[in-house]
Amino acid sequence: MKNSWDIDTLRHYVQEASLRSFTPYSGLPRAALVLMSDGAWACGVRIENASYSLVIPALSSALVSTASIGRKDIVAILFSGPVKQEEKIAILQTVTPSLDQLDKDFFGTPGCTYRIGNQLTMGKHFSKPIDPNTGIRIARHAAEYADIPESNFPVGAIAVTDKLQYFQGANIEHPDWTRILCAERAAIATAMSAGGSNIRNIYVSCPKSTAASPCGACRQVLYEVAPKSTVWFDRGNQAPRRFRTKDLLPEAFRLTNHHRISS
Repeated sequence: MKNSWDIDTLRHYVQEASLRSFTPYSGLPRAALVLMSDGAWACGVRIENASYSLVIPALSSALVSTASIGRKDIVAILFSGPVKQEEKIAILQTVTPSLDQLDKDFFGTPGCTYRIGNQLTMGKHFSKPIDPNTGIRIARHAAEYADIPESNFPVGAIAVTDKLQYFQGANIEHPDWTRILCAERAAIATAMSAGGSNIRNIYVSCPKSTAASPCGACRQVLYEVAPKSTVWFDRGNQAPRRFRTKDLLPEAFRLTNHHRISS
């Protein structure tokens, strides 16, 4: 990066974002910052889960958050610590055109003159509590941003906090299916990365199926980070269907510490 002050500014942003990580099991916060071609930027944070394989890495949070609002014009990625091997692989396989590692914590575009603009607006506010039909309507709109070359099955979701902030997500697919995040988890990652805590409602729309509901992975993540939330399913011309998150995953578990699982 040509201007050292600029990269130091970005480092400050990503370090600040890392404080929003949800890492109760490792105790190791992590954040990634993606810089767009117009200077806009956004951060994603690590979100851990009692089912360790369902952890949402910081890079994945950043990529799905921005893709869920239609932004994929990434020119640089900065991490809150040295780049890990798995992050290098993910960047090479996910971000196009490919970026080069230019510093211990930084992937960029060789020869690019970077500029830093404003942080992308990831969340919006409702002026008053919304009815379920409004939430479903916005979730349907979010589904339009789905990137679904593998399944051709769009899904949209919004996560609404107790402060009436809402954050949208869409299912963003990858040739490596293990890296795919559903719309519900994309919305959660977007909310938590932006500091939207206390998620109270999740609205989910599957335009091609009025019988679909969150997968097991999404149910586990919802139970972990928003156990008191309510999930609303789009049922087409019928009234949205409502479930309490805790009822979606019977016999759910959480790790209370490193040695014990509690039901």
